[in-house]
Amino acid sequence: MALRTPSTGGTAHARIHAVLREALMNGDFHPGQRLVVRSIAEEFQTSAMPVREALRQLVSEEALFDHANRGVIVPEASVEVISDLTRVRCSIEGSAAGWAASTITRAELDAVRVLDGEMKDRAMRGAAADYLSLNREFHFAVYRAARSTVLLPIIERLWLRAGPWLNIMREEATLGMGLDHHAEIIDALVKGDGERARRAVATDISDAADIMLRAASGLNGSEARRGRPRLGELARRRPARA
Repeated sequence: MALRTPSTGGTAHARIHAVLREALMNGDFHPGQRLVVRSIAEEFQTSAMPVREALRQLVSEEALFDHANRGVIVPEASVEVISDLTRVRCSIEGSAAGWAASTITRAELDAVRVLDGEMKDRAMRGAAADYLSLNREFHFAVYRAARSTVLLPIIERLWLRAGPWLNIMREEATLGMGLDHHAEIIDALVKGDGERARRAVATDISDAADIMLRAASGLNGSEARRGRPRLGELARRRPARA
């Protein structure tokens, strides 16, 4: 079980927090998964203290839940919570894409196109882990182009909550779903059509949420986790772009 430790400096607590935070947003953990302090400390070759500090910080960010009996776990969400989260994401992330249509640069558009091409490649090869990581990079490349330092941290917190449910998108039948919406987003950004970009992002989020909602209402724990990556597989993940 080897976690992919970022090459950036900082305290052990900060490094562990950054890795776990990215993994949560990428859908590398499944809802209900327990995070064991000893195992994480061994992977980072550190003491338990910075791991506990990182987990406490993620609990305060509502990305993790400190269960009285099970310890720190990835929250399990109800249909109602997922529905509410989806509604908020469609509004906020859609707005970011709409704003980006009037501020995105040619270089940023080129970067978004490259990410979209890499996602298509991973979908064809069935590389689910890379695909979900690239999906997050694609969306945040668009949102950063909105030039809002206030909005971006809000979106990051929403992804911390929604990320574990993206885990269900690792299935072969759903891998690559949403690429048509991404093409629509790119075309809207190229043409400076903010309303169309907003709608495309909202539809992308809503379609993925439909799958999450079916999983939340129809799958038991063992079925929902079948074939999902474990913590140690993060070591083989591609590093995120800065």
